[in-house]
Amino acid sequence: MGGNYLLDFHHHEEGSLPLPPKCTISIDCYDSSDIRDAIASSIEQSLYALALSGMDLRSLDGVTVTSDARKAACDLQDLPAGAIPLEMTEQPETMELARTVAVQRGDEFRFHIVLRPGLGLMTLSTKPEEQALACGCIAHEAAHVEHEGLLYKTFPDVYGHALDCGDRSRQSFIKSLDVWSEYAACRSSAQFRAEAMEDFDRAFCVALQQSLSSSQKWIERFRDGGNAAETFREIQQVFGDTFICAGYLLGHLHGLEMHGMEQAPGARQLLTKNPPIAELISRLERVLQELWLSEFGWDSLEVFAPIYDLLCEMMALYGMAFARRGDEWRIVMSDEAAKTPALRDFLLAKVREESGPIASSPAKKNVDSED
Repeated sequence: MGGNYLLDFHHHEEGSLPLPPKCTISIDCYDSSDIRDAIASSIEQSLYALALSGMDLRSLDGVTVTSDARKAACDLQDLPAGAIPLEMTEQPETMELARTVAVQRGDEFRFHIVLRPGLGLMTLSTKPEEQALACGCIAHEAAHVEHEGLLYKTFPDVYGHALDCGDRSRQSFIKSLDVWSEYAACRSSAQFRAEAMEDFDRAFCVALQQSLSSSQKWIERFRDGGNAAETFREIQQVFGDTFICAGYLLGHLHGLEMHGMEQAPGARQLLTKNPPIAELISRLERVLQELWLSEFGWDSLEVFAPIYDLLCEMMALYGMAFARRGDEWRIVMSDEAAKTPALRDFLLAKVREESGPIASSPAKKNVDSED
């Protein structure tokens, strides 16, 4: 069954719109050709509408609607067999409806949107809430195309190469870039589904609560003879995901011209009970706002270092600090969750060390290089 559609955006007056000359839409997950045709047409109209609204989609490679979004994304990226992309852990009570991936076309990278079949059908729904969800999701992914396209033009080596993070943890530094990515996409697409704030608020609260409990479980497992490298990786993952969820929420709030977490009831209540975290999130908000205002003037990937530093501070507040010396990571882990001022100051001091061994501490252990 044919499910490939080639869109020629620049054959008439559309040439002035920020759209690629040509774009493919691949749909093979529905049995009915009528449904495939209708969804392709609906997606095409959405892309036109987003371009008319001012969204720059010139870096768009295409759109694929498929039942296995993760496999399709990996195939598009041409990842080696068995390779696992660094991404968020699946969030409870949520389901991924779409994603955008970088794909190499000749000597350049472009950005491809992958949608699940349910989202495709929602574009045809007669229910306003389903139409709004589809519109919001497509707008969010299109915003990724816009901002990732600009990032690629500014720093071409960020795609297709091993990212040089210096003495920083590659895992946490990539998470820092992802925080910006979701913040920017949410800020650019918030107007298309304002009611999504409730979802982002809930996701942030769940992620924060789980990261606090999960980090202590991993540290306790390490204390009982667990693997230090695994603990190092998993704690970075849970707190990195929490920061990404904060990026979603802050971006959506800013896109609706709201600031701070006062308009997000769940986050407001949770952060009120955790002043040190509230202070970190407030600083993260300022950093993201500054990145937004300076996006067209970045001169180095160092612009993302403040997000990385805040992420490290968050981990230190809840029991883990690390620094690199040569090819080794030196790790400090405490199952006391930095409850005492002395321990908190000690861990934060370790975070701020650029290199060198970590001194006497509650626990320390070497971990092999991430490289």
